[in-house]
Amino acid sequence: MTTGERIELGGRDGEKRARRSAARSAGNATRAALTPQARWERLVMRRPGLALPRLQRLIAREDEPPFQALLGAFFILERWGRGPELQAELERALARALQHRLLEEAAELSEALGRMHYQRGDYVQACNAWSQTLELADDETRWACLARIGLAHLCFALGDWARGGRVLDQAELHYPRLGDDPYMRSKIALNRAVSLRATQGPQAALPRLDEARADARAVGHRDYEAEAMWHHARCARDSGALDHALALALEAEDLSRRSRYRWLQAQTLLLISELRRGAEAVASAQQALALGEAIQSRSLQAAAHGRLGQLMAEQEQLGPSWYHQQQRQRLEATLGQTELPARLEQLARFDTDPHGAEGLLLALGRASLAVATRADVESHWQQARQRLLEGLALTDLSLRWAGAPASTPVGAGRSVQTQAVRDASGAVVAELQLERAAGAVWSRADRSRAERLAGWLQQLLAQLPPAEAAGVGGESAEDPAAQAHALVAMLERLAADAGGPPSASRLTQALQLARRLAARLS
Repeated sequence: MTTGERIELGGRDGEKRARRSAARSAGNATRAALTPQARWERLVMRRPGLALPRLQRLIAREDEPPFQALLGAFFILERWGRGPELQAELERALARALQHRLLEEAAELSEALGRMHYQRGDYVQACNAWSQTLELADDETRWACLARIGLAHLCFALGDWARGGRVLDQAELHYPRLGDDPYMRSKIALNRAVSLRATQGPQAALPRLDEARADARAVGHRDYEAEAMWHHARCARDSGALDHALALALEAEDLSRRSRYRWLQAQTLLLISELRRGAEAVASAQQALALGEAIQSRSLQAAAHGRLGQLMAEQEQLGPSWYHQQQRQRLEATLGQTELPARLEQLARFDTDPHGAEGLLLALGRASLAVATRADVESHWQQARQRLLEGLALTDLSLRWAGAPASTPVGAGRSVQTQAVRDASGAVVAELQLERAAGAVWSRADRSRAERLAGWLQQLLAQLPPAEAAGVGGESAEDPAAQAHALVAMLERLAADAGGPPSASRLTQALQLARRLAARLS
């Protein structure tokens, strides 16, 4: 080797060392930027075998194990098909959290139990657990987002693709941190792909699968990477590319086996059995059945028995075929899915936005509305009020300014929720009053929408000039004549909104009195 060659190789080695050093520095910078929770999740996802023994030791030595230790251990065991091992501990922890009114912790525990029930095939119990999560959690939390994704799974299990898609819309809409959470983006993209494959065909699903796979890699979640490959294989099968489908399914099976994601491994084996013939197809279906039994998933066992029954019939082995079909029917009968449609119907307020409240609030927040006086604020409020009544499913909706005469007391047969409206300094300047029929349930979603409505009004108030803003919510800094003219302007806008000049109505009388007062004071 010549001296020149040695120098050149040394230069290449130096470049490699520099690149490795830069990569390490970038990795260290990334880890330093992560929050403690994000670093903890990264460890659980990337090094589950290292994290689990530590978590188990912590759980074993505590009479009341820390909630996050339980949830971290469950996250790992769930992937390995051993989630039920922690069911009793999770249920005790949930009862403890509810007893101490630790609502966020209770919501997270209930969501985890929902996933366990779903994977085992107990769909009604999963539905109840995710329903409880939504009752406990604020709409903007990750747990509420996960619960909605779970309810979308249940809709898909029933073949209700349209409703499942709307539930995913709600999951995305309510979770403001989605842009910074690749784990959740990957999970939603996977479910979007499932829906698109069923409703629009395999080609429509592929972009979302690519997105899910990229996000899963970014967060180090090999399980979701394998799941995206499995769905990709199903798309290839649907497109008739059977060889490509088999190659993808085998790759997904290998990755799910190495990451010990046994539920997905069983699903990939069922797909491999479908793509193969003869003894190889039977062997794959038998392995899927064994995994379904090991993780106590009745839905997986039923699917495996169904596939084995079909294969036995093709081989004219009528006895074994009859046995497997009987087992499939028995298992499907125990899933209790007949109760699920009614239960999901009861949860309609979580799965859809039937009156368009979210879209309306979003449109109001994005609208460029110019205001210069309090009368302008009142005008915009009155224009939106009827749509808000319908969108929020209310019987009445009112805005009472601070210092104004007390409103009429709420009559019998009404349920009321109030929300303060504040100015730029934080002082309460008005109060929103939302009414429904007696006994109506005010969910956290309702409270969140009331807060967003108050926020829209606060955006309008923030535009007022200082002199005008000083008079909002109390004794006005304006002289009486200016107040009277503002009242006339407001009443004229109301008359215009009512469809033209009102005739022989209370609004007409009020407008006439206001004009007389303004003329006298001027």
